[in-house]
Amino acid sequence: MKKLNKLSIKICVFASALILTVIAVMAQQILDEAKASLITEVKLRAASFTRSSREAFSPKLDLFALHLLVSEMAKERAVKYALVTDASGKVLSHSIPEKVGEMDLSPAGKKALLSGESFTQVFRDTDGQEYYYISSPVSLGGERLATAAVALNTQTINATLKPARDKIILISLLALLIAIIGTIFIVNWLISPLPLLVKAAQAVGEGHLGETITWKSADEIGLLTDAFNSMVKGLRDRDHIRNVFGRYVSKEIADTVLDGKLALGGERREIAVLFADIRNFTKMSRQMEPERLVAVLNSYFSVMTGVIHGHGGTIDKFIGDGILAVFGAPLPMQNSALRAVRTAIAMQDALKLTNAERTKAGLPPIETGICVTFGTAVVGNIGSEARVSYTAIGEPVNMAARLEGLNKRFGTTIIASAQVQAATADSVETRPLGEHKIRGWEEPVQVYEVLGVKAGRAA
Repeated sequence: MKKLNKLSIKICVFASALILTVIAVMAQQILDEAKASLITEVKLRAASFTRSSREAFSPKLDLFALHLLVSEMAKERAVKYALVTDASGKVLSHSIPEKVGEMDLSPAGKKALLSGESFTQVFRDTDGQEYYYISSPVSLGGERLATAAVALNTQTINATLKPARDKIILISLLALLIAIIGTIFIVNWLISPLPLLVKAAQAVGEGHLGETITWKSADEIGLLTDAFNSMVKGLRDRDHIRNVFGRYVSKEIADTVLDGKLALGGERREIAVLFADIRNFTKMSRQMEPERLVAVLNSYFSVMTGVIHGHGGTIDKFIGDGILAVFGAPLPMQNSALRAVRTAIAMQDALKLTNAERTKAGLPPIETGICVTFGTAVVGNIGSEARVSYTAIGEPVNMAARLEGLNKRFGTTIIASAQVQAATADSVETRPLGEHKIRGWEEPVQVYEVLGVKAGRAA
């Protein structure tokens, strides 16, 4: 048998208590009605007893017949005793022989003697029992000859009703047992999806979004399971979108956009920009099949993207064979220039490992040039309501694309602008390459070669 869950036990206990209460109330009501019916029955028999007693006085008192009538009356159901007294209260006949000839001095007897009609007295005797004393005058020709009385008490009533009470108790217990079993079965059936929901919810909370619940019903439980399955599907779709989106932008941008925290428009932000470009890519593309070229680029971009994201950078875009990354957007970042320089160094280190594998495979190495700039730019969602792109616009972006080409002229791998050199002078070792005129700038621009991170300043 399946283990009962706590909710099932609580519902079963509550239902059982409710059913037991209802059965107890109904049983008590039935017993009360049975008691009232029994007393009514005894009253009718007492009336018949009174009429029969009148015959024992005509034409003259027949004590034998009277004793026989009293004895028969005392055998009736629930009767404690029966008696007949004369007009003065003397006991002519009694179901308890010892009382014959005595005066009936009991309060009930005295009231019955004084009453001219049939009536029932209810009182509690010295034995603690509640008594019902039913009396009627025995009259003949307008003359009162005697008083006939029948008494029954709680003990005799309970004894008479005991078989009925036992039967009611047995039926009640059987009904309760059937109700409990039925309640357990129905409750377990109704809430059987709940443990599945709990287990599935825990799995979803741990990130396992493959959980679904198969439960078909037209009630609220069915609606709940359908809603849960819809929720899990929505989470899977969201994660799928997030994962796919994350292939085009960084996780930070994906999370920020999907959380609705990026509105259309931009803001001025101090950022560092990294631009990396493959050298002699045009020559490489002519020597390779397009499919092979795409495979090489994808492999290269995968490695470089991992390095950039690992240092907190965000891929702005891929430009042919080039990578444009920003540091300090969309999330603010301290020491963004230093982060960008360290990323550039890490990219070159990762490229060495990639080239070692390519050399073993008999493939030519890939060479790149990287430029890092620093300054104020506008970053944000740029575009229309229908299509937007999170990007950076401004001087550091344009300068990075212009300056990177100097790597090939000087035979360097990483160069940086004067702003980067000033921001990282305490941590990065550089070599000045002089001032150079670049398109779009009226004044010559100072350029530095990045040699590495100073001792004691390693990332």
